[in-house]
Amino acid sequence: MSLRARLTRGDILVAPGAYDALTARLLEQAGFEAVYRGGYAASAAAFALPDLGITTLTDMVDHLRRMTGAVSVPVIADADTGYGEVPQVIHTVRELEAAGAAAIQFEDQVFPKRCGHMEGKKVIPAEEMVVKLRAALDARRDPETVIIARSDATAVTGLDDAIRRSRLYAEAGADVIFIDAPTSEADLAAIAAGGIDAVLMVNVSEHGKTPDLGAQRFQELGFGLVIYPSSTLFAAAQSTKDLAAALMAEGSTQSVVPRMMPFDEINGILGKDEWDSVEDRLRGVDA
Repeated sequence: MSLRARLTRGDILVAPGAYDALTARLLEQAGFEAVYRGGYAASAAAFALPDLGITTLTDMVDHLRRMTGAVSVPVIADADTGYGEVPQVIHTVRELEAAGAAAIQFEDQVFPKRCGHMEGKKVIPAEEMVVKLRAALDARRDPETVIIARSDATAVTGLDDAIRRSRLYAEAGADVIFIDAPTSEADLAAIAAGGIDAVLMVNVSEHGKTPDLGAQRFQELGFGLVIYPSSTLFAAAQSTKDLAAALMAEGSTQSVVPRMMPFDEINGILGKDEWDSVEDRLRGVDA
């Protein structure tokens, strides 16, 4: 099922974030129907950089291609501000589509952008964002590609302005609307009641501004897509920190081995048996 078709099914879609190809495969094998490739997690995991618009389109295309090559479920790709103006937005859509993105997300921040849950954000005029969205919609070669419009205006000009902007973005043709960093259930309810004619998306960052009400409650409020973009990154970072502390203190990893995935299980996720079978077949080795 395409992401576009899944979003019209009615029940909310939960898309956790993957920071690399293995994480994406683990999420797929857990049963999730889509994964989210966010800029924050990609910048942190692949480059050890903060989400301040430092990474380039080329960085993100390469990162996405490795991820989409590892899974069969749709991957939602964060494209920040589109890496520039209209020509860059067009190029971004074409490059990310070619790398396998099922959805591409653009935001109305000033470049260089900041993570949506950081302070100090600035936004461009809504009219400029509308033009960029028109460029993105015109540039897509596959009509199934979903275009997501994100507004960061809540923390800059207020929730009412973010809703006003989002109505304009939906009218311009955005398939999904994402107002980032609402701070309460009342804010979320106001977004859902804001007359926005598009699928509504909500972002949960465990250490961010938006409360995690759970998928069922988000659906009751009127949201069709919820992402947990950095949860796997936060978990992996803490796990690695704990392992490093244990090894430094004890000179061994024995105390944390019970929290490690076994070697054979990792090999199974990586498809080692399938690779071995292919090689045996090509060499004429009997099973």
